[in-house]
Amino acid sequence: MIGFIIGLFVGCFIGVVVMALMNASSKADEQLKNYKNNKTE
Repeated sequence: MIGFIIGLFVGCFIGVVVMALMNASSKADEQLKNYKNNKTE
């Protein structure tokens, strides 16, 4: 039972870290796209 609880917390932590990385990469992609559009004009 304690292993299940520990695994649940570890899984949630890994999920939160992955979501934060996905969010950061999405914002970086938008900024890169805006930078390229402004550079060509």
